[in-house]
Amino acid sequence: MNQKHEIGVGIFFLLLSVFYIAQSLSIQSFDPFGNSFITSQAMPQVIGGLVFVISIAHIIIAFVKLQKEKAKQTESSAEDQSSSQVGKAAGMKLRLTKPVLLMLITILLTCAYIYCFTRLGFILSSVFFLMIQIFVLIPAEKRKKWAAFIVCFSITIPVGLYLLFTRVLSMFLPRGLFGL
Repeated sequence: MNQKHEIGVGIFFLLLSVFYIAQSLSIQSFDPFGNSFITSQAMPQVIGGLVFVISIAHIIIAFVKLQKEKAKQTESSAEDQSSSQVGKAAGMKLRLTKPVLLMLITILLTCAYIYCFTRLGFILSSVFFLMIQIFVLIPAEKRKKWAAFIVCFSITIPVGLYLLFTRVLSMFLPRGLFGL
């Protein structure tokens, strides 16, 4: 596997975790159990911290593998092999395949969801995110058949989660523009 690519992936998730932790600090802190560690900020910060640590470990592992690959290349470098490998690497093109495109769309939708979460509120932002994400991931020929189910699912799940968090767990979620 291309270790430079793996280092880039690790850096991306490292930056994403820093952004996630910074955004979790803006969550209104509520402690339903008195003076305990379990607050509305705690879980997002724990998840962000874990992603941060895993990202650093991923970067270090990829960097060590990259150094080993470079050492192997210098030890067994014959002029013929290195020139043919350089020719192959120079001829490589970035191919935007469907899975890569879907991944990029998912990343953009997730960033938009994070941005809209406090502005539109949990329910509205989650309904739009789920609906768009499901329509993006489902094959085009099945979208029309499943459209009614997707809309109902995209509305029911966020409303159910909102009721669970606010009524049962007594935790507040962002209400947004229309108080939803």
